[in-house]
Amino acid sequence: MSSLVSVIVPVYNSTAYLKRCVDAILTQTYKDLEVVLVDDGSTDDSLSICREYEKNDSRVKVFHKENGGSSSARNVGIKEATGEYICFCDSDDYYEPDIVENLMKVFNEKDDCIVAQCMAVCRYEDGTLESGPLKNSGEIVRETNEEYFRELLLHLGDSSFCTKMIKADFMKKFAFNEGRLNEDFELLVYMLQEFDCIYTYEITGYNIILRFGSNTRNVYKNLFYDCMIENSDMAAALVDEKYPALKEEARKFQLYQRLDYTLHTPLSKMKNNPVADKVLKELKLWRKDIKTNQYLAPKDRRNLKILSRIPRISKWVHNKIMFLKGKPVEK
Repeated sequence: MSSLVSVIVPVYNSTAYLKRCVDAILTQTYKDLEVVLVDDGSTDDSLSICREYEKNDSRVKVFHKENGGSSSARNVGIKEATGEYICFCDSDDYYEPDIVENLMKVFNEKDDCIVAQCMAVCRYEDGTLESGPLKNSGEIVRETNEEYFRELLLHLGDSSFCTKMIKADFMKKFAFNEGRLNEDFELLVYMLQEFDCIYTYEITGYNIILRFGSNTRNVYKNLFYDCMIENSDMAAALVDEKYPALKEEARKFQLYQRLDYTLHTPLSKMKNNPVADKVLKELKLWRKDIKTNQYLAPKDRRNLKILSRIPRISKWVHNKIMFLKGKPVEK
């Protein structure tokens, strides 16, 4: 008999995308599935759509809760899942037809596997490709937790839980931090300390849809960027404690996250902002690291040098450049 796999989908006001998402799960080449749809207080027809799937397919289970964010919905799903393995899918994204079968193949072949992942691609809403997978060798690759942590610090690894399959008895020991963003990275870094390796099947299995209003793209959300800075410091502290060989990678990660924070935070929101003050102060203190860190790309090094000296003026110039390119700028 095959093992039951629970796919957890947090749902919030997803009528335009939900059917594509659920249909892609239910038509997987791997059939022994449990689809856990957690409606997070939707105000549109999402819950009705979920109930219709539950009525027509015994593999679908629907749970409804007051709105609390995707992390709280995922935590409900983890609690209610009965499968031997757990996967996640966001309701506006969708699976490739064989993602579950391919990830189960990893577990069947690798006795020490606790977490397996595949690759993702990013698409625009019309389906056109924005960016391809990070890796596409077609091989199953084993990395130690330290090797994979290094990839995360260098932005060469994927922290999303939507590309991963995890043993349920292991996943149920953890919970997503509710009320935060960038929570996948935060939880994965904590989990990395509890297992020895991660397996990556270097083929595409997950489609990320870039749309206006997502938590991390196309709209400014100060909580996301604040959490991003906090998580970079958490990762650096872990390096100091357990992975001293990764100190330069950790500093590169902190610098890159601060560059991202500074370029995306509107000038109006940097005033009287303790996180912004901290970031700008650190950029000045870390000028030597900006100059010498071997992992910084030339463009990033140049931008960081400018920001460490004249942050607000350079930010103003960046806004003007974005405006001339026809890209929206929040003032």
